Amino acid sequence: MIIRTIFRGGKYPPVKKGVLYLTLIGVGLIVFLLIAWVYQKMKLCMGVDFAEITLTFAMVIFLGMVIMGMGLAYFIDSAIRRRRFIFRTPQPGGWVDVLVKTWGFELIDEQPEFLTISAPAQTLEADEVLAILNKPRRRGRKPTYSIDRWRRIVLKWENRDTLRDTMTLADLLAEEFGTHADGSPGMTEQSYYDWRDKVFTEIKNEAEAIKTSCKITRGKI
Repeated sequence: MIIRTIFRGGKYPPVKKGVLYLTLIGVGLIVFLLIAWVYQKMKLCMGVDFAEITLTFAMVIFLGMVIMGMGLAYFIDSAIRRRRFIFRTPQPGGWVDVLVKTWGFELIDEQPEFLTISAPAQTLEADEVLAILNKPRRRGRKPTYSIDRWRRIVLKWENRDTLRDTMTLADLLAEEFGTHADGSPGMTEQSYYDWRDKVFTEIKNEAEAIKTSCKITRGKI
């Protein structure tokens, strides 16, 4: 059985950001034109006073819709992070899978530990990946902490509740690695982002290894 892990992806690419901004501007322009059109119609037919009252009600309705949209967005974000409702087991290629990716999350296939033990070829490949990731650079310093610990920290930070959780990245690093004499975290934020890339690479490599192992097993059967 393969488990799909959901974690928040990195920054939005420029293309996706541009589409999002254009969509927001377009929707705002349409709403503005509709309200202006209703105001002019009411002004000509019923007078200025009635038109202003109508405009006030329209603005209240519009603000209500904005608040409802923000609430719905938070509900969907929370449901994705907590794997609730339709986001429990999203199927690859389905509309739920597309919605999760559109929301800025990534889905990675992982295999449970009890199945990993019975797959020596997969374990060997995972060990090779870990050895490569833990190999120090020629001019760098050997990593002090294992990638397994960084993996737990990365998943904790990327899947945090951004609205309720007020903890900053510096606070998390200070909690995990302690602080220096001046109060700064024992590990820098730049180190976190470097290790985050390594953790993402490890998870994706493990997912590819699982897919390859499954294909080989099906071929033998």
